[in-house]
Amino acid sequence: MNSDELKSIGLSTGLVLVNVALMAVIAVTPLSQITNLLFGVPIIGMVVFGAGLMAGRWLAKKGMKQDNTGLAVAGTGLLEITYGVFGGGILALVSTSLFPIALGLTAVITTAIAAGAALLVYVTGRNFRSWGKYSNYLFMGAFGTGLIGSAFPPLLLVTFILVLIGFIVYLVYEIWRMKQRPGRVVMNGIGIYIAYMGVFVEILQIVISMLAEE
Repeated sequence: MNSDELKSIGLSTGLVLVNVALMAVIAVTPLSQITNLLFGVPIIGMVVFGAGLMAGRWLAKKGMKQDNTGLAVAGTGLLEITYGVFGGGILALVSTSLFPIALGLTAVITTAIAAGAALLVYVTGRNFRSWGKYSNYLFMGAFGTGLIGSAFPPLLLVTFILVLIGFIVYLVYEIWRMKQRPGRVVMNGIGIYIAYMGVFVEILQIVISMLAEE
């Protein structure tokens, strides 16, 4: 990796750390109830949070392309809030004493997945351009199963798996794109941040479920 790629990773790491801290704060406030309220009907929660992520990504990248700092900051802030509220709602399902364990374990697993994705990109040297489309197909499939699953809950497991795989595929794509255009430091950093946090909140659900059972 060259210096620009390392800068992108540094930026994404900073954004992730801020987001994790925000999740912990939101988890002990009434805002943590928003996630449970919206996902009372799963497809509604998926649409609301999906819209937040799409809008935040669009605003952030549009701001950078137009050299509009305010717009870029607003988009990034929307992404932080969207992930923060979603993750905070998940984290609130366990006691505050378990927050460090839950977040730490989730970070280790997610970082291992990210490292595997990076190895796949840098060691194989393959062209992963199409993986951006593949992730979109997976997310569209997840919305479809989420819609049906809102009336038939057993199907929601398929939805969860599709979303998780979708974010992992998207992470591979963003890492590949960083490798192709390392000079786009900020855009690459935000792209990797979005994908990493997507995997993070999905893994967090598994970890919280395990801790809650214990």
